[in-house]
Amino acid sequence: MANPALSAALGGHGASFHLGLIAFGILYSPVSLITGLLMNHISRRNEYAADRFVKENYEAVALIDALKKLSSKNLSNLTPHPAYVFFHFSHPTLLQRIKALKK
Repeated sequence: MANPALSAALGGHGASFHLGLIAFGILYSPVSLITGLLMNHISRRNEYAADRFVKENYEAVALIDALKKLSSKNLSNLTPHPAYVFFHFSHPTLLQRIKALKK
């Protein structure tokens, strides 16, 4: 953050902590987006694996009922836009989970 080149790129004269912090935020944004997408994908895959475990070792119907109750109590959006789900959801939507459980 005390890199004079970063401060100069933002119009500063010499090393500046505050300009370094702003430069770090600008440079970190694309990295954060990519790592966030990767972590969301891994989290959704793990959620499907957990649902599959319940389906194989217990009852899918009980999990579906519990997910429906949880969704209604939280006033969840049942049909969010697929692009929004891709970028922001760390879990599959309720309808996606129910569809996977009924396969």
